[in-house]
Amino acid sequence: MLKVLTFFFISIIFISFTAESEKSSFINPESLDTETISWLERVDSAGGSVSDSIISAVDDYIKEVKGLKFQSMNIRSLLLRENWFCGDFNASFVPVFVNGNGNSVPYGSGHDVNHNYSSSEYSETGLESGLKGNGVNRYIETGFNPYFIDEMGLNDAHLMIYSMSDTTDAGRFGCRKNSDGFYFYPKYHNGNTYFSVNSDTENSLIIPSSRNYILVQRNSSQSVNAFYRDNQLLNSQNSSVREPNMNITIGAFNNTGVMSNYSALRLGGYSIGRSFSAPQQLVHYNAVIRLMSRLGRELPQGLQADFKSKLFTFTGNKLVINYQTGTNGSIAFELQDQDGIPLNDYTIDNCIPATDNSLSHIVTWNSGNNLSSLVNTPVYLKIRMTNADLYSLQFQNSISNIDSSFSGFKAGAYKQFFADTLMFANSIPVQRKMHNPVKNPEPVISPTEPWEGNFIITTYSNIAYSKSIFTNQMSYKMWLSVSNSLGGFPAYYESPDGINWTRPNLESFKYNGNMNNNIMTDAIPRGVVTVVDDSLYNQTDSTRRYKSVYNTHTTSTNSRLNVSFSYDGLLWIPYEGNPVRHGGEDLSSSGWNPVIGKYLGYFRDSLGIRKVGRYISNDWINWTYTGTVVKPEAYDIKTTQIYNMTVLFKDSVYWGFAGILRLNESGNENPPNPSRTDNTNFIALLFSRDGINFVRCGNTMPFVSYGEEGSWDDQMVYTIGVPVHVGNEYYIYYNGFNFKHFNNGNPPPPLNGGPQKSQIGLAKIGLDRFVSLSNY
Repeated sequence: MLKVLTFFFISIIFISFTAESEKSSFINPESLDTETISWLERVDSAGGSVSDSIISAVDDYIKEVKGLKFQSMNIRSLLLRENWFCGDFNASFVPVFVNGNGNSVPYGSGHDVNHNYSSSEYSETGLESGLKGNGVNRYIETGFNPYFIDEMGLNDAHLMIYSMSDTTDAGRFGCRKNSDGFYFYPKYHNGNTYFSVNSDTENSLIIPSSRNYILVQRNSSQSVNAFYRDNQLLNSQNSSVREPNMNITIGAFNNTGVMSNYSALRLGGYSIGRSFSAPQQLVHYNAVIRLMSRLGRELPQGLQADFKSKLFTFTGNKLVINYQTGTNGSIAFELQDQDGIPLNDYTIDNCIPATDNSLSHIVTWNSGNNLSSLVNTPVYLKIRMTNADLYSLQFQNSISNIDSSFSGFKAGAYKQFFADTLMFANSIPVQRKMHNPVKNPEPVISPTEPWEGNFIITTYSNIAYSKSIFTNQMSYKMWLSVSNSLGGFPAYYESPDGINWTRPNLESFKYNGNMNNNIMTDAIPRGVVTVVDDSLYNQTDSTRRYKSVYNTHTTSTNSRLNVSFSYDGLLWIPYEGNPVRHGGEDLSSSGWNPVIGKYLGYFRDSLGIRKVGRYISNDWINWTYTGTVVKPEAYDIKTTQIYNMTVLFKDSVYWGFAGILRLNESGNENPPNPSRTDNTNFIALLFSRDGINFVRCGNTMPFVSYGEEGSWDDQMVYTIGVPVHVGNEYYIYYNGFNFKHFNNGNPPPPLNGGPQKSQIGLAKIGLDRFVSLSNY
């Protein structure tokens, strides 16, 4: 009987919330999430009404963030207060979520308090819906005070808005008590976004537009980050201080109880809660965009951006680009003379727009694509982009030597990348966007044999591709280290496709009385490190085709550099003159460099000091240290250390893949109660044109990050050589660990409840698609 009465009561509520009951279909209350019903009850108490279509949209949103629809990850507990301004004007001030657990006790006011938003400027759906600010006196008061919300800790908080306006103003959202801030300016008059999350200092960044999904958050005591749409634009050093004891306001700024900084933006909603990991943010972003689309608030994808390069010359006779466009996206090009005047036949209007996805697209104008007449002529390149990514451009087919007498930088026929500002300044109206490779969900090599124990460990070796002596077929080759109760051993693996790896039976080392294993001879303690297959470079001595560097320690503070050689990569002979130099640790060599005509090594400068030095050698034996090239920067979290770096030399530029170790805020190598981010390691992307001066890509964000909590690689990831070119992709191999970096050998147990384990993972990315100019 109670069940029938309950159904009847809810049915009455839903009939009253149907804006056009005769036209819309009845929603079965039993299909709705309990939090949808709770929201509707609050709407009813506020005297509001909601159409069936909006009820359905909100219900799907609630189920999506709970992992019950469209995807399986539950992020509901991270959303402490959200309002998407749904239903009629009265209903629009009723948040969908008022706490993190779905019960009836709100964090803050039960309803948002309206200050001067006008019902005459409000619509339920469409691009003119939501709440429109006036920059004078409109805002909503949430009653949400971060100081009193235990679930949203000092170092675990986000603030997000969905905006439908592309304007700059002094509008600021959030609150401050004295110097303690929890706020952000979506886009200030100067075009910058400023924010502070539980701190007394601000961070800034540039976002493409004040329209769309914008989120700022703090995810540790040392760092804050920001997202525009589904792209993380910033991760920066910023120490937390206190949570402000003040209520958060949306549409204006609560500055110690005084309202100011009113915004003129049209808002589609806001979210306050705990911080997101990157995968969690993507779930939230997708759910918000799906809801906004259902409400008619989805914005046109990609704004048109016009910008031009610095002055330069080139020597190739055609322009080739690596690019990708989204829905209704395009890229077009124009060449201008050194006075900025468009050249006849090469204007934007004459360019046939590129509208697809290509690694090698020839730019064509109505007059054709032959640029021979402009070789060694100083020009500007104007680009018009809509909803697109431009990864590289190149003036191919060099028909002349570079003439250094002309003005501008000399692009020659080299491929131009956009990780630095050589060709395009920072002031252009598009993002300089780092792209992350996509990880395979499971390891490609796991310890399954007795001699592998639980640990397969990187030696930073390059992955070779050459004929296998076992199968007589072309194979990928990997040199690793395995560790068990008897110690560490060098091991060798092969794969026909880079995905399925085998353990060739080397019959070289007796393990527990058995020679049937893939352990190499152990003439070198713990095995070879940083193997280089030199067959494609300058090697003339076949007995030294494979080269390795490794270190030994006479004491805990004395590291010595050693080298070894092999004709087949399996039987290694240490150099009789070892050690070849003192110093050098965590060795990561990039091998032969044809530009400088020497071997390049990027080794840790010295034992106990985690930064990367550059070394050169004519013969792989005599190494000269040329100086430190990568070290923690002022903008890094203060306990950041550079663990190692491998370097890919391609198209006359250098891509660095550095291990970034972040200790706890006091720099403790063995903290008693480490946080989620303490003593973890991820892989960062760096770029250089000379192999000496490197810039960090992605605003200190991970290129390859450790996994979600409980996953097989959830604490540390390290490089295994440089990316491998396979088809139209790079394969990026990495070593993943489910335990933290503790130098006492006693880290906290893995979160998944199993043993400590290290395994080999694979991530993939499109060829040369590390960084783009993007408004996609």
